[in-house]
Amino acid sequence: MVSRLPPKNSCGRSCLVSSTIMTDLLQLNQDNYRCAFVIHCQGHSHPWSEPVFADCLTDNYQAYELLQDGMCAGLYVGLFVLDEATLMDIVVGEAFRGRGLSKVLMSHFLALCVDKNMHCVWLEVRASNVAAIGLYQAYGFEQIECRKDYYETQDGREDALMMKLALGAEPQL
Repeated sequence: MVSRLPPKNSCGRSCLVSSTIMTDLLQLNQDNYRCAFVIHCQGHSHPWSEPVFADCLTDNYQAYELLQDGMCAGLYVGLFVLDEATLMDIVVGEAFRGRGLSKVLMSHFLALCVDKNMHCVWLEVRASNVAAIGLYQAYGFEQIECRKDYYETQDGREDALMMKLALGAEPQL
């Protein structure tokens, strides 16, 4: 079950404690996204351009930066349309991996989806990204489709897996 969004501290940041991990989540906007964009670029073999990333901070999108000890450790970008959400990107910086931070990001994103009364969440993932697929399956995502040769790679193309999570919220009419 997904919980509600955590309370915000005096700085307006959501504070989460996951066992011994203390993190802050800061909503991204046009003035504060650059560090998160660097993490995005480091996490992808074919990252978005900066203008595309910045466009994901406008209407219908929600993007959050995960801070640990004041340093950008990760981010997610979600798109919200009617009663469906799409996880557009989720990345943990290489130096911060193996600490459970992807779970902090995913939990926050799904809590936001519930808070916004989303009915389902969609995402796509590279078929070779076993760690991400495991994370998504742990949260209940199921594979719906395989898009052949969807992603560009260094050596050609690779498949994308389309995954869906039903949240059980009533559809908005």
